[in-house]
Amino acid sequence: MAKLFAVVVATVPTYYEYKKEHPEHDQNQLAWFREQYDKGVLLCCGPFFPHDGTGLWVIQAESQEEALAIVSTSPRARDGMLADSARVVEWEVHIGRDRFTGE
Repeated sequence: MAKLFAVVVATVPTYYEYKKEHPEHDQNQLAWFREQYDKGVLLCCGPFFPHDGTGLWVIQAESQEEALAIVSTSPRARDGMLADSARVVEWEVHIGRDRFTGE
């Protein structure tokens, strides 16, 4: 059974400058989100408010290693835009799990 993982996203300080210089980055990231969502890997995602380069992705994976491997394929990770403080943690949902997994 797949586990749920919270990806607590934090970006590097130069993230917004990078986005200005590489407008394709956001397009690539959105395409990655759609692809992962269509595959059933990404359950939801979005930035924290106010927008400061932080956010949350909820993904399904069989293990921590698989979750990390999934995150590493994202343009944010590939382009070096995830900060060291970004975290991928297993999320034990007590109430509402059925909304994510249909269980």
